Amino acid sequence: MNDTAVRQTRRISHTELVRFIAAAYRAVGISVADADKAAELMAASDISGADGHGVFRLPQYIRRIKAGGLNTSPEIRVMRRAKATALVDGDNGLGSLENR
Repeated sequence: MNDTAVRQTRRISHTELVRFIAAAYRAVGISVADADKAAELMAASDISGADGHGVFRLPQYIRRIKAGGLNTSPEIRVMRRAKATALVDGDNGLGSLENR
């Protein structure tokens, strides 16, 4: 394989990316609704240029879930609210879901 072939990047649509991410999350026990929401937010991070919060993180999150280091059914609660802030207990769930 030549250098050009190795450097080519495969592009997929936003819809395909969201489906892939959601399927990965569902495969490790995240509910359909939470998987869909987290997938949308992760793909949006990539689209907005915040690559460090996008699909790049998916393998790390999946490994963490499989190792038991993340709650797949969190009870997310707002503990305290103020005019411009809130204290949220994410119950060790996916951080992207704590804004629902």
